[in-house]
Amino acid sequence: MSDSIDDRMKRVFCEVLHISPDIYSEELSAGDIQEWDSLGHVNLLQAVEDEFNIAFDVTDALELESVKDFLLLVKRYLGEE
Repeated sequence: MSDSIDDRMKRVFCEVLHISPDIYSEELSAGDIQEWDSLGHVNLLQAVEDEFNIAFDVTDALELESVKDFLLLVKRYLGEE
């Protein structure tokens, strides 16, 4: 059984931002933690694209501000919304 989208997203965020799983939540946003700066955001985009084998449209990528935004967009790209 494969990990859910939520589990995979949590793993990516924790690895890329070097945060504890305890800090991770859907409400987490760029302004909440220092590690999620502009470079951290680019690294998240790349890691999420790699994890889910998708390529974000630039317009979509610019609108991502929280974990929930990432989850909703990935689910839309994967046709699971």
